[in-house]
Amino acid sequence: MSVQSIVEWIMDQNTCFLMGAGCSLCAGKPNIDCLTDAVRENLSQPGQDLLSNLKGTVGRSANIEDLINYLLRMRQLSDSRITPLENELWSTKNIEAELSGIQKQVVQSVGKDWTPSLQHQRFLTRLASSPARKPIDIFSLNYDTVLEASLESLKFWYTDGFMGSENAYFEPRLFEKPSDLFPIFRIYKLHGSVNWVRDDDETVRRRHGGSLGDTPRTVIYPAEQKYIQTQYGIYEVIMRCFRDRLRESDKNNKLVVIGYSFRDEHINMAIEDSIRTAGSNLTVYAFVGPEKDTNAQKNRFETMAINCDHRLNIIGDQFHVGPALDGADLEEIAKMELWRFENLVALLTGASNE
Repeated sequence: MSVQSIVEWIMDQNTCFLMGAGCSLCAGKPNIDCLTDAVRENLSQPGQDLLSNLKGTVGRSANIEDLINYLLRMRQLSDSRITPLENELWSTKNIEAELSGIQKQVVQSVGKDWTPSLQHQRFLTRLASSPARKPIDIFSLNYDTVLEASLESLKFWYTDGFMGSENAYFEPRLFEKPSDLFPIFRIYKLHGSVNWVRDDDETVRRRHGGSLGDTPRTVIYPAEQKYIQTQYGIYEVIMRCFRDRLRESDKNNKLVVIGYSFRDEHINMAIEDSIRTAGSNLTVYAFVGPEKDTNAQKNRFETMAINCDHRLNIIGDQFHVGPALDGADLEEIAKMELWRFENLVALLTGASNE
């Protein structure tokens, strides 16, 4: 396999994409660690103590999503009581106040701006350059609106599952609606977005940044899809779209993963299960950045690759896992640091990543 093979993986008409926070760093957006640090500074003392006492998953420290999940579970338990906990440290009232503060800090840190990114514009334009491509499915783990703003700046047709403009509502059938327009992108925000809100009647809507305001609980919590009222709502619908796309029966079905460190067990499980599904043709190619313990990182991916019947290919900073590359290619590819989104875009477009 050569460097050109990487371009072919990405440009193949059967390829869909999973994009993590690493893809938005070049647009000035925070990754989950930076977001956690920003939120931590504004937590109450009990909130800070709770975050420090939580365990992370997949060998990582607890982050802000872990704290949100924990608080949501506590709220669910508190709401199940006939007599509310009024004098407890984590009463429903205190939980709501902490969640509201977290929500505001998430929005402030991520930003409500509607600003395109040059690197995203280059990436999307390159994907759209092949008229043979089917609708281009991009599954995003980011809360920012960089993808949407970049698509609109290019005047590319896309759907994010919402119908309307000023007070748009979620309509999942839009993902299924055929279109003669080209290029067409389908954007699935697996972890929600800073411009999603929930009405009093539980309708999820998309609004522009200027109309979001500071109303408590108006912005969808980043990790809320895992618990309580969204269990069978919008997030479950979008996760089902993710699983269904990965399990498509098309020959040479591919998932290219960019800017994601495989630290979310729910996403990892969806990928592994899709590969192991009977009749699956899915192969995964992922570009991952370095971690402090390279050996532990490699061992983690080797175990995951075994679970994925060796159809998971990881291109790391100092190693690779899977059959897609051989030793002769690795040295050249490692120097390119393709886990940096701007470097991968430069490879695709032949342009400078400045």
